[in-house]
Amino acid sequence: MRLTKTVYLLGEGEEQIVGWNDFGEPIYETIPTKIPIQCEIEPYSSKLAENRYGIIVDVQYRLFTKPDERLKLGEKIEYKDKNYTITGVMDFDRHYEVLIKKDDA
Repeated sequence: MRLTKTVYLLGEGEEQIVGWNDFGEPIYETIPTKIPIQCEIEPYSSKLAENRYGIIVDVQYRLFTKPDERLKLGEKIEYKDKNYTITGVMDFDRHYEVLIKKDDA
């Protein structure tokens, strides 16, 4: 399988100091980690998902990738500087097919 695109799985991340308050105490902010995942991506629709997989989900893209246990329903994905949510994961022997929808702004 030729995987030419990269998406990023957004993890919890860790807290980093971003500044100091008036009392000299540190102000922390959680910076999400970005885990790169090689894949192929194509536009997809809810109707196609219903016909192909028999599930009714909101979807804009379908990813093809090697099996990765970190890809789960509800996880966040970043693609072309936009955030998406995983709405479906189909686990096949040699690859995963992952359905994603764009997050509301």
